[in-house]
Amino acid sequence: MKSIYVALCWVVVMMLGLPACSDDDGKTIPAHTEEEKIWIADNQKYFQERKEYLEDDGQLLYSRLVVEKDTLLYRILETGLVDSLPSINSDVKVSMRGVLPVSNTIIVGDKDGNPVDETLDLDSPNLIKGLSALLLKIRKGERVETIIPYQLGYGEKNYSNPYIPLCSTLQFTFTVKEFK
Repeated sequence: MKSIYVALCWVVVMMLGLPACSDDDGKTIPAHTEEEKIWIADNQKYFQERKEYLEDDGQLLYSRLVVEKDTLLYRILETGLVDSLPSINSDVKVSMRGVLPVSNTIIVGDKDGNPVDETLDLDSPNLIKGLSALLLKIRKGERVETIIPYQLGYGEKNYSNPYIPLCSTLQFTFTVKEFK
């Protein structure tokens, strides 16, 4: 009798658990490879460590910005003199350098790793959520360092141009030059 109960419980668990392993289209989500699991763990560890960094006076080094239930980290390296902020309809010109901090791979910058000028359309669906949300809070002339978790970056899938592995933490340093 006990073995029938165990078997019945196993069937119920399998029937309830298997649908949780699919996406909205009903396709099964493939399991991560060991290499991907290590990459994901290293990225999570990097973000959590930076989240707890303290300055000499005991204050957190990075400010936090909550965007859609997720949090990005940022700090102002140089303050701007202009008092206005961009709007969601703004195009923001920045000088930017971006890296995958876990591997130190440059994803935005010239071949020598120097910042490049880019114009970012804040309401573009192609701009990652973390940058779009943060840029709305940054003034002209300010230089900022930000660490963005994968949920506010490129997500749980590989991105092809430039190549960014799934679940990558992103780190950008940028200066806002102007917005219109």
